[in-house]
Amino acid sequence: MIEAALVVPCLVLIVYWASALSDVLILKLKVAEAVRYALWESTVFKSPEQIDFDVQRRFADLRSPRQIRARHTGLVLYPLARDLSWRAHVDTTRAEASFFPTSVDAAARAMKFNTNGVALARVSLVRARHDGRPLIFGGGDLLGRRGANDLGRSRSLASFALQAPLPSQQPMRLVFDPWKAWPKPALYTFTRADTDTGTSPSRTYPQVERQVSAQVREIAFAGASRIPGFRELSDLVSRVSRFGVSKAMVGGTLPDVFSTDRMDDPGTNRGPITILPPERAQESWVPHRCEIAGSDVPCPTHRAGDVIATGAGPIGLDGEQSLGEGVDRTRYTVPYRINTAWWRRSGGLDRELETTQLEPAQAQLATDNEYVKSYRCRGHFFGGSRKAQRANSFGSCG
Repeated sequence: MIEAALVVPCLVLIVYWASALSDVLILKLKVAEAVRYALWESTVFKSPEQIDFDVQRRFADLRSPRQIRARHTGLVLYPLARDLSWRAHVDTTRAEASFFPTSVDAAARAMKFNTNGVALARVSLVRARHDGRPLIFGGGDLLGRRGANDLGRSRSLASFALQAPLPSQQPMRLVFDPWKAWPKPALYTFTRADTDTGTSPSRTYPQVERQVSAQVREIAFAGASRIPGFRELSDLVSRVSRFGVSKAMVGGTLPDVFSTDRMDDPGTNRGPITILPPERAQESWVPHRCEIAGSDVPCPTHRAGDVIATGAGPIGLDGEQSLGEGVDRTRYTVPYRINTAWWRRSGGLDRELETTQLEPAQAQLATDNEYVKSYRCRGHFFGGSRKAQRANSFGSCG
């Protein structure tokens, strides 16, 4: 009886404290998961306020899926979700990622590239309290100590706080890509590019063109576009060159030499920026639409100026648009098939400029080159691999 009286209370305390430490361990694991979640959400340029709100809702019941909204946490000390309160602190604009010498970083900043590609995050369990009577450590007093709560929970467990990483440690860091050619919030956009993050993925091709155009505009011609009045003067020259008299004198529409706009921009300052898919994708969910001269049309696959075509074979320009029939052909805007033929004579014509002197390019160079083989093996960017992996990649899809 005496031994039992001495040992049983100790065993009960060990069991109770083991339950308490298990709760603390679970909370520590969840706060580490929450800080990783907060960092990952920053890669899609979600605002710190929204990340904080998502962390509070997602981890309140200690269930990771956001569609679950449980009232109970499964803990012994803190059984109700309303007793837990989380906070996420994310900073994506203060720290700078530097992988290059200082001179290169300075040049990148001068070109309006965003070098602040580091996200810092901390997540805190700011409140874990007992609004009601806990399942264990409910309290108890030693003889003669009424209200002292000698056998109950300690003050640290009554209102528990936890942080990851610890205050003595550096915040968790994640390097993300602030340069990708897709709309980003104005806070991350240093050029005049679009900032509508809700742009539909179906607009991938024209949107990427606009983003690249905005970035090139900052660095082209030694940054001349930033000189006051340069843009206005370039627009004026472009409009004058497109008058009927000017077009008649030069035999057509002169290109805008200082333009960095899209080639398919319906405006007056058409530039050199263009990108077309090498082939039409079979998947319906792949972006298929391009913006050509202000019209939303199915994407062509190759072009030569305003002449666009779709398919494996090139389209030859007629004699009024080129040196001669079949001499100039449509081309791909990304490395792919080679549509150009060999010119056996200068200009691809005989001396009388009547008969073409062309020779087809070898298939190994034109249609069976490494770009085409890679595409046939790996598939387009959105669709993924087309063939199974093989052990020997030499001469096949590896």
